[in-house]
Amino acid sequence: MNEAETRAEPISAIRIDPERLDYWYLQLNGFLQIENFVVHPRSNGGQRTDADLIGVRFPHRAERLFDNPDDLMEDDSGALRLSADKIDVVIAEMKTGRCALNGPWTNEEGRNTHRVLAAVGCVPQAKIEPAAAASLRAGLL
Repeated sequence: MNEAETRAEPISAIRIDPERLDYWYLQLNGFLQIENFVVHPRSNGGQRTDADLIGVRFPHRAERLFDNPDDLMEDDSGALRLSADKIDVVIAEMKTGRCALNGPWTNEEGRNTHRVLAAVGCVPQAKIEPAAAASLRAGLL
């Protein structure tokens, strides 16, 4: 072989779809998911907003438990701050660039965060208001 034949071809950039990356990351960490969760309007018309992805993970989740109980697939518990005794719920908006929530999510008067929490059923009705407010303050939604 001559020098030209042994030179490696440059690797082209790989485009990674952020929505698919988030989907598979949550999938591999045990989340059951709904993509493109629509918040419906009160009456006829277009949707209020949507969540790119909603995921639910149960605390006793174990991948490969029946194959070899001593070799369970380890989840990314630290990064995801997974609960050992509660159901984890993720409401995800994916962006290609720097993350910034759009108006329907940050507009507290629109109450879309409240609507999603109610529709998913992860918070009792009496706690929706404080949970939505806390999530918005913390930038979690």
